[in-house]
Amino acid sequence: MPDSADSPLGRSQLLTSELGDKIVIDRKTFKRLRSLIYECYDTLQNPRNCEIFLTSLDNYLSEAAKPEATKCLLLLNYYRDIVPEALTEISGWLKEARELMGIILAASNLGGSDD
Repeated sequence: MPDSADSPLGRSQLLTSELGDKIVIDRKTFKRLRSLIYECYDTLQNPRNCEIFLTSLDNYLSEAAKPEATKCLLLLNYYRDIVPEALTEISGWLKEARELMGIILAASNLGGSDD
């Protein structure tokens, strides 16, 4: 049973502080968190795989002589300057999170199985 000394309402059944800087988390919650991190990491690959489409769109808009095309091209170039780098950074953070989750799973009482 979780320690309820810190709060009159008690603590969550899912997370319990044992020794100040440690957290105990149940297997179901840990697996859900791990699953969410994996899904985020995998989903980030979709926008990164759209480079062929973006290059074709860039070529098309560059050849169009309409003001709307110029505005769209400016927006596309902004996207291509900012977003891929941000996605790479986020991907790196999620990769590190995945690795840490693997270490936690292997070193914990949750067991080493990857199910």
